[in-house]
Amino acid sequence: MSQLLLDEHVSRICEHVLRDRGFDVSQAKDRFGEYTTDEELLQWCDRNDVVLVSNNARDFELLHRKTDHAGLLIYYDQSLPDDDPEGFARTVEEVFEQYGAEELRDEYVEIDTWYEWLQD
Repeated sequence: MSQLLLDEHVSRICEHVLRDRGFDVSQAKDRFGEYTTDEELLQWCDRNDVVLVSNNARDFELLHRKTDHAGLLIYYDQSLPDDDPEGFARTVEEVFEQYGAEELRDEYVEIDTWYEWLQD
């Protein structure tokens, strides 16, 4: 079972849909509170083989280049997980099927691109 840590902007609905699809999911704000830095999140994910899902592309794009991590799934359209949680979860599932959990290590995957591709 693949483990995901959802950054603060990923909705509870999306969390439940991902869990229903078999992912081991937790929210960063539940696990760490509200004052954990992005770098600390990424380092924790690396140590625990947990893929991070976030829409904080600006910060994580830079961190991804200098910090080892278990994988980053980034989305730019902040409303995507709320507007279509099933489609979002299907997209995450497809990313894992195509990459495999081990191959996601140190990868920066743009979920929006995959989502659009799957909608065609």
